[in-house]
Amino acid sequence: MKPLAEWPREQRRELRGILTDIDDTLTTAGALTPPVLQALNALRESGLQVIAVTGRPTYWAMPLLRLCRFDAVIAENGASAFWIGEQGRMQSRFYADETSRRQHRMALEALVPVLRGRFPQLQVADDAPLRIGDLAFDIGENIPPLPEATVAGILACIREQGFHATASSIHAHAAPMPFCKQAASERLLRDVFGVGDETARLQYAFVGDSGNDARMFAHYPQAIGVANVRRHLPLLDAAPAYVTVSECGAGFVEVADAILASR
Repeated sequence: MKPLAEWPREQRRELRGILTDIDDTLTTAGALTPPVLQALNALRESGLQVIAVTGRPTYWAMPLLRLCRFDAVIAENGASAFWIGEQGRMQSRFYADETSRRQHRMALEALVPVLRGRFPQLQVADDAPLRIGDLAFDIGENIPPLPEATVAGILACIREQGFHATASSIHAHAAPMPFCKQAASERLLRDVFGVGDETARLQYAFVGDSGNDARMFAHYPQAIGVANVRRHLPLLDAAPAYVTVSECGAGFVEVADAILASR
């Protein structure tokens, strides 16, 4: 990873948009601070698209879309997506129909006692009722962060039961299919905004911090990790090209300032 200061000015100037994780990238201790909200607004006012790509639940994404003035929000690592369409109406996309989602939910709920048999203290995430595609377990949101070896064991157990697994900085996710931030972002940019992947890789930056961001880091040449990404490097198959000095929301503000200074 190179320091953010080494990100070429001409590349920043040519950006069309920013894709960003939310937890521990935009947020600090779970909160969107005033400087982050100001940075998001300044990026939008400069003409850039701002798209959130998060592991957070579908029914968080809906209000965030308007409250934070995102151009789109991809939730649950790709299980759903929301954007503002014609006449200011919210549009949505889900990974499967309602009947299939209900069947998947029953199978995921049956996974809970299996995991607790191996990890008795493991708790379902508080936001689980707001999810439509995956089931999340708390590994660092309302508890001290679990050791890397424990998280790896949880993910392995999820996979042994036939589900797909990934982890963010706060949640371990179990899903009926391989939801992927990168694949979902590629589809959304192409189908909704008419931006092909080759163009997106040149004209969009990504900002993130943890394990479920690895494919985004690998795919986008202009990928930036906020400084707390260093804690997750052992779990990442690919590191971001650049890294900020500050952690969490302050790191995102660094990225926004660097982009805005070039325009």
